[in-house]
Parts: sequence; C-alpha cells; structure tokens
Amino acid sequence: MMKKMMLTKLFAPLAALFVLPFAACAKSEPTVITYPAPASEKARTSWSVSVNGKNVDIYRALSPQFEGGEYYFAMFDFDRDAEITVKSAKPLDKAELFPNRIKAKVSEKSRIVFDVAKPPFSAVVIRDERNMPLVIFGNPLEKDAPKAGDKNVVYFGAGVHTPDEIKLSDNQTLYIAGGAVVKSRLRATGKNISVRGRGILSGELSERFSTGNMLDFDKCENLSVRDIVCKDPSGWMFVVRSSKGVEIDNVKLCASRMINDDAIDLCNTSDVSIKNVFARAQDDIIAVKGMGGAKSTVGTVISGKPAFGAFLPCKNISIENCLFWTDIANIFRIGFECAASEMADIKVRNIDVPFYAVNCRDPRAFWSKGIIWLQAANAMPMRNVSFENITVRSNGNDMCMLIANPRKIKLTIHADSDKAGKVFDCSLKNFKVYGKKGDFKGTIFIDGVDENSFVKNLSLENFEYFGEKIGADYKHFELGKNNTSGVSIK
Repeated sequence: MMKKMMLTKLFAPLAALFVLPFAACAKSEPTVITYPAPASEKARTSWSVSVNGKNVDIYRALSPQFEGGEYYFAMFDFDRDAEITVKSAKPLDKAELFPNRIKAKVSEKSRIVFDVAKPPFSAVVIRDERNMPLVIFGNPLEKDAPKAGDKNVVYFGAGVHTPDEIKLSDNQTLYIAGGAVVKSRLRATGKNISVRGRGILSGELSERFSTGNMLDFDKCENLSVRDIVCKDPSGWMFVVRSSKGVEIDNVKLCASRMINDDAIDLCNTSDVSIKNVFARAQDDIIAVKGMGGAKSTVGTVISGKPAFGAFLPCKNISIENCLFWTDIANIFRIGFECAASEMADIKVRNIDVPFYAVNCRDPRAFWSKGIIWLQAANAMPMRNVSFENITVRSNGNDMCMLIANPRKIKLTIHADSDKAGKVFDCSLKNFKVYGKKGDFKGTIFIDGVDENSFVKNLSLENFEYFGEKIGADYKHFELGKNNTSGVSIK
C-alpha cells in the first residue's frame, strides 16, 4: 500500500505536465451579452432574433412613408464567433442579407442563420425592400463603464427616462446604459466631452423642428461619441459645429421619421474620424457644410484675396467601414452650405449602401440626388476629396452615382451666394453596383460653371455596374463643357 502511494506521488507531477497543456489549449466559449428592453419599448413585430441561443429584444424606429410605418433593430455585445438566428412569421423566400459579403449558412422560408466572427458589425435583413426590415447591431464587449454617481458623469441606467434636455460641458461624459431609453435631446460645448453606452437616445417626443438638432455639439474639442443608438429625430440628427478632434465610432443612427433628418452634419469642423457607423435617414446621410461658424483667426487666401468669410474650414475628415442608407436624398452631400474657408482632405472608404433615394432627379436640378454630390458653392475651394470601395445595392430604380458640379446657391445665410466654388484634385476608385439592373443608369455628371468655378483633376477608376466595367464611352457618363479639365475615367 505504501509503495503504491509513493508511486502515485511520483507520477502525479508527470501527469500534470501532460494534462495542463491540453487544458490550456481548451478554447473558452464566446461571450454574448444582451440587454433586456423596457417592457414599453419592445417592438411588436413578426421578427425574432437570437445569438448563440440567447434571445435578443427588438426595438422599433419610425419610417411612416413606407408600408407598416416602422422598421426594427436588435443589438448585443460579443467578443467573437456569433451565430445569429433570425426568424420571421412572414415569409423569407425573397429575403436578402446586407452587406452581401455576409453569407447565410441556413436560409429557409421562416429562418435565416449567419455567422459573424468579430465585432462591431451592422447587418440588414431585407424581407420586402424598405417595408419593415430588420437591422442587427453587434457591439464589442464594453470596457471601463462608468457608474452612477461617478464624478463628471451624467448617468442613465436601464429603464425609460424623459429629461427635458441634457447639457454637457468640459470633461463630462454622458453614459446611457444597455436597456436604457432616454427620450430627450443633447447639447454640448467644451473640451474632452464623451458620449457612450449601449442604450438609446430617442427624439420621438418632439415635433418636427420644435427642439432643434437632436444631438448638437458646438465648439467642441476632443469629442468622442461611441456605441449608442439614436433614433427618431425631429430635425437634423447628429450635428457638429465649429469643432475639432471628433471621434464617432460604432454609433447607430436610426432615422427616417421625417424629412430634414440629416444623419450627420459636419459644419466648419476638422480632424474628424467616423467609423463603423450605421445610418438611415430620409435626408442626407453625410453632409459636410459651412454654416458660418466661428471665424478663423487666420483667413485662407485665394487668388490674393481673403476667402469667403474666412470661416473655419472642414478638413482632415476620415469616414470608413460604414453602412449608409437614404430614403429621399443623398448618401454624401459635400458642399451646398459653404460658408467655410475650404473643404479639403476628406477620405471615404469601405462604404455599403443597401438603399438610395426612391426617386432619381436630373443631376442639373437644384434639389438633385446622388450617391455622391460634390457641390462647392460660395467661392469655396473643395480639394483632395477621395472615395474608395463603395458598394451599392440596386433595386432596379435609377440614381446618379456621382455629381461633381459647383453651384451658385442663393440662400440668406450666404453673403456671397452669387459665386460658385471649385472642385479639384479629387478621386473615386472601386465602385461596385449589384442587384437588379432595371432602370438603373448610375449617371456620372461632371461640369463647372465659369472660368472661376471649375472641376479640375478628377480621376475615376474601376467602376463596375452589374459585373461590367464602365469607361468614358459609357452613355450615362456626362462631361460638361463649362471649364472642366483633367477628368479621367478608366
């Protein structure tokens, strides 16, 4: 017996040498965190969602111009390897997943299953085009969340909250926890301001234009907005004015409740990073504007004269890895309101567009529409704007792909509105359109105005419509004769 015990003690460490490495290699289960919705906020819908077997509550956003008057979204946190199961009481025979690089591994009449390896992501399940689709958001796991009562933190925990207005200033954080729905608006001015959380900010209690912009950031420096959902604004949704050093990451903007609900307006603002953003709106998705913000201390000089107003520029802007859809207007409208010294160094890449405006207009019209509209006005220069890797899903309706056309815009906010701007040193590369061809033309329209308002050095490369490359001989490629030069398509 003693000998047996001694042998056991002798071989136990040796056994551990073999056991421990195998134990260390054992892969832990993926982590999934869901946030139960307040009872009053759960959507009544034929959709259901689960991730790795966990049910996920569904919310609604309003879209009254389409059948059913609403659409739906669900969200959760995970670290890796999410298997998402979507079920529907209505048939999924014609359902699509978007972006189209997400592939369903199961697709049945009432169920779709797909995998996502890592966060963040946004996916749209299209059942009947724009009529009551489902959007799914997968967030990364939350780190270093503040607590109620922390210094300089405006905190909203799970449940429904209806403060009249939220105001932030220097060094403050707005935190909206998962499972919280805050029905209010936000005003912020100052340095080192942050907005974060897994909850929802809703403008549904306000009538159109009754309370101004839903999220209004004015004269901010070092601003960070991350992870939250914003829905149902009563006007422009997310506005940043006269600011610099702005980060917008993994924010979900669920609008389309009414017209004039621009998703993101960057006004006289520089040094901006926008990434991993979902945005739906009736109006423009990304609008870069000069609204006459605070005057610059050093005016930009053009042709020996101070630029219009010497207002703050819009420059050094990066937009990447986003999913954008508009119902009535433009995906990108850069210019139009142009009380800025310049718009420059704007880089856009890796953008997916599941839906564009429901009705196309002539690119020469004042209220035209396009995937991209470069519209320099008010004697303002627009330079070094680039787009790369843009994927557009066509439902068979027409839409202008690009309008590069400076304009004279007569609006009372512009003191120099009788002058058009200029567009130069810009590029577009790797544009792909797929889906139903139908009446889609994808017009590319490029034209200047006069000798002082031109389009110069604009390159287009690798445009593919429904599997076919298009070039300068494409019948809907329109190059005007009003001072355009250095324009190429290959």
